[in-house]
Amino acid sequence: MAVGDGWDLPPGAEPWSDFHWFQASTKGTLDLVILSQTPGWYTGHFVGGRMCPCSGSGCELCSTGIGSQLRFVFAVAERSTRRVGLIEFGKGNGQLIRDWSERAGGLRGVCLAVEKHSRSNQSRTEVRYVETPSEPWYLGLQVPDVQLALYLTWHKARMVMPVAFSERMSESLQKARTSGSKMSAEEVADERAIFLRRHTRSG
Repeated sequence: MAVGDGWDLPPGAEPWSDFHWFQASTKGTLDLVILSQTPGWYTGHFVGGRMCPCSGSGCELCSTGIGSQLRFVFAVAERSTRRVGLIEFGKGNGQLIRDWSERAGGLRGVCLAVEKHSRSNQSRTEVRYVETPSEPWYLGLQVPDVQLALYLTWHKARMVMPVAFSERMSESLQKARTSGSKMSAEEVADERAIFLRRHTRSG
């Protein structure tokens, strides 16, 4: 999936920019109904506590030896509040949802319970199929454009993060290449975390 610069949005994109991202929490269970007809997906790298899109050929994160992950993204609505948003899962949970959608005869309308495995925020995300079907209220909801949501989310992240970070990261990567070594995932995450701590306090 391409992520670019500039003001122009992908052709045919909706002018919807207020995307809410649901995340599994230690405080309770998310009760969701899927709005998407098909999932969106992308490959990315987990760096500094968040996913960053892989730019493909020539990706600097790939060159450091950080492995990529396949991520599936779904438009969903919370059944209790009817709030619309998006949620993403890794390959394992994505496969479970695919199996459930085949059993249900389609992805749209599949209900999920999403929660953390334990009280730790670092614990894995677990997804359960909810047998009780949702009432058809969700059929009238506007479905977010998943690709547009990813585009805007990543574009906003680049705008918020000062250019100096990109320059500093490039310098670090160049040093790693010159020395013939590769930065570990921990080293890259540390670089990002240190920089963000210094700049988000003043912002």
